[in-house]
Amino acid sequence: MAENERYAELSEDIQELFDTIFKSKSFALQIGFKFVYDSKLKQVIKIQKLTEIYNFLLNKEVLVFVNEDLYDKLDEESLTILFEQEIDKLGINNKTGKIVMNKPDIITFSPLINKYGAEKIMRANQVDVLSSEQEEDMVSNFK
Repeated sequence: MAENERYAELSEDIQELFDTIFKSKSFALQIGFKFVYDSKLKQVIKIQKLTEIYNFLLNKEVLVFVNEDLYDKLDEESLTILFEQEIDKLGINNKTGKIVMNKPDIITFSPLINKYGAEKIMRANQVDVLSSEQEEDMVSNFK
């Protein structure tokens, strides 16, 4: 690959790791992935849903970018965690059956994780969301 090229085909080994992790999840439908090496990606992996026209042109639904240079610097467990985090962003809209990109269910700061632990933070976030949903239900029921 020339030094000034940003994109290239992704190595088979990385694609196989991704496929192994993806297959360990349970998805209701088959998803077509297009894998791309991106030398300027600021993280190891990034998943992006393709627009309808690119879906048609490539016969794929999801684009998977990987920076192999960063990939090569990480241990297997870290790679597995990062790949799973990206894969978990994929979801299916129950009404339309189309692929959607989910937001993470826990967003916080590392000092808080160190102080309280991920489980307590996740529980607090869930309670916050449930409280908000209940409040919305109460308001909508009295209209």
